[in-house]
Amino acid sequence: MKLDLHTHPWEATLSPPNREVVGEIVAHVKRRGIQGIGITEHHNKEYGYRVAELVREYFPGEILVIPGQEIDIDDRVQVVELYLKESTFRFLAHPGHPGDFEDYLEKHAQELQGIEVRNLFHDWKMDQEKIQRAAKDYNLLLLSGSDAHSLWNIGRYWTELKSLSDLHTKREIAPIV
Repeated sequence: MKLDLHTHPWEATLSPPNREVVGEIVAHVKRRGIQGIGITEHHNKEYGYRVAELVREYFPGEILVIPGQEIDIDDRVQVVELYLKESTFRFLAHPGHPGDFEDYLEKHAQELQGIEVRNLFHDWKMDQEKIQRAAKDYNLLLLSGSDAHSLWNIGRYWTELKSLSDLHTKREIAPIV
């Protein structure tokens, strides 16, 4: 299962979710050959929930939509939360942008389940070896995401999972309020 778990379709369309906009999102996801996306607008989980609802209503079974949001933790760290039916899956987004992430991990790794190792827009700032070492040290799932702020970029980077349950097998955490 190929999923782009870090996307920003609202920023791509600048439109509230409706049948037409969601149809465009679905078309771009399918064109990329991936099975689904995490919709992770900045500090806005409602957009993802509404898109998921419209996909179920008008495009059932065509793609998977996981509602979520990207949250600024401090001036150096951003995390993404994905809201699965039974749990929340949280990962460190584009570590190295905007700043160093190692201090944050030392104090908060138990609050995370994953870490991005590839990100379409921030790869050049991300130290792959440092990220892979952190994933191993803190038992974090390595993820790739497009961080797409345009529909065209959705699915350019993606994570392959055996099934959605791969996101459930890590430790459970409570969402950030």
